[in-house]
Order: sequence, then C-alpha cells, then structure tokens
Amino acid sequence: MQKKITLKMFILKMLLINMFLTGSLFSASLSSAEITRMVSEIKKERKGIDLLTLQSTENPFRIRIAAKKEEVVEVNGTIEIIPVVVEVVYTLKAILNKAAFIDKKWYKLGDSIGDYKVSHISSSSVVLKNESTTRILSLEKKKNQFIKLNRGY
Repeated sequence: MQKKITLKMFILKMLLINMFLTGSLFSASLSSAEITRMVSEIKKERKGIDLLTLQSTENPFRIRIAAKKEEVVEVNGTIEIIPVVVEVVYTLKAILNKAAFIDKKWYKLGDSIGDYKVSHISSSSVVLKNESTTRILSLEKKKNQFIKLNRGY
C-alpha cells in the first residue's frame, strides 16, 4: 500500500512540475510586435571603424626585435659612434605537423631564427626564446573573403 501511495505521489509531483514548466515557457514567449521591434533595431545601420583607419593599424601579431648596429657620425670635428636600432619583424603564417611557417621559411622545434630558438610549437602559436627574452608568435585570424553564403534558396 505504501508503494502505491509513493508512486501516485511521484506521478502527481511530475505532473505538477511539467505543468509549471510548460506554463513558464508559454508566459516567456514573445509577441509578434516585440519580435518586429527587435528585428528593426538590429537592421539599423551601426557605425564602426572606417576601412582606411582599419588598414592603417599595426599588425598585433608581429614581433619587433631590436638588432644592434652602429652608425659613425662626425659632429663638430669629432667622430661619434651612435647605436642604431633596426627592428626585425617575424610573422607566423602557418603551423603544420609541429612545424611553423615564419617569414616564408619552415622551422621545427629547436631551430634558430635570428637570435632566437624555437622552444615550443602549439596548434596556434610558437614560442621563441633567447638568453634574455621570450617571444610568442600567434596565428592571424583572417576572414575568408572568397566564400559567400546565399541563404535564400
């Protein structure tokens, strides 16, 4: 007898929970006027960054490494040696089978590139190390400009 009451109580509880959840779903639905208003807000033209400004921004995935060079300059009859900083830029373009394509050349773990050695290659970045610094090169996320989807069939 106790099992029948427990089973009936369980079924009754499940029925009440089901009715409560169904009622809350129907009360949360949007009217067609609300949906139309939301769609019209999305359609409004939004102001973003203009193309010229975007093209003039610096690539955040490049690394600039200072290479030491000297320039000899004559000032007031004396010769001075002035250090000139030349920036070397490394750009990671691809990673395939634990090899990294950096500046039109493939590198694997332990290879040297400039003053650096390739110390780690992951699926999306490469770590370059020397005695004093560590650099991380990351892959650029480019938008595919050749594929267009037509959704109105």
